[in-house]
Amino acid sequence: MFRSMFVNEAIKTLQKKRTYISFILLFFLVPMIVLAIGNGSGYLEMQIYGQLKDSFIVFGSLTNGYLSSYLIIAILVGQMPFLATIVAAEIVSGEYAKGTFRMYLSRPISRYKVLFSKLIVVIIYTIIMMFFFVFYTLGVSCLFLGVGDLAVFHQGLLFLSDGDVLWRFLLAFAISTGVMLSISCLCFMLSTFFKNSVTPIIITISTVFIGSAISFIPLEIFELINPFLFTGYIDLFLSAFHDPIPWNIIANASVTCVVWSSIFIYISFYHFNRKEILT
Repeated sequence: MFRSMFVNEAIKTLQKKRTYISFILLFFLVPMIVLAIGNGSGYLEMQIYGQLKDSFIVFGSLTNGYLSSYLIIAILVGQMPFLATIVAAEIVSGEYAKGTFRMYLSRPISRYKVLFSKLIVVIIYTIIMMFFFVFYTLGVSCLFLGVGDLAVFHQGLLFLSDGDVLWRFLLAFAISTGVMLSISCLCFMLSTFFKNSVTPIIITISTVFIGSAISFIPLEIFELINPFLFTGYIDLFLSAFHDPIPWNIIANASVTCVVWSSIFIYISFYHFNRKEILT
């Protein structure tokens, strides 16, 4: 029973045009940014090197696919929460709006299984979207600009050898996906409360905006609560390129995201199982 329900939810999701907005946007946007980085490599390297050229003799170019991927992910990761809400916001509220819940929830069918099948679709969609974002960016960047050492800023200018980079992108994917799953679960929870998909998106993005603002405002009270907010870890993927990697911070972020996601999921099921569908 559950398998057929999951397959049905997956088919319905795949048939909706909004499901592909994220992938189409990234498909065209990423190559444009890569080409722009390639054409502006001289200016980019001048910003990276700074005054180092006065002290060191530099051979070759640092503008390669790894650097391009690092920059693109750093630039676009702040926009990914909006894309993460596209499916989650509509998957439950859309059923309210169409009135389909009145038809099949009036039958002897488990509400738990219905909502769980929708949740699994949201989780899988978020993971696939983030995987596509990170590794499509990496693939296009390396195809156009080649590979080489990666220069990042961490306690100065840090150079990572090309053999020490790929696993860091995989770690960055895992970190950023954990945060995006929390955002998707928040939007999924809100979708069980409202009969339109716009309100969950607005509330979710507003929550992310406020949480991100708290992480940047240098006030003591905000610094105390920020570690307990999943929104404070949106740019944590950058730590995957630090040396040494702050595993303790990553572990704390993972626990925080799991706790918040669990809270959102619990509230979703609690509310959905008690909601009057027929009114």
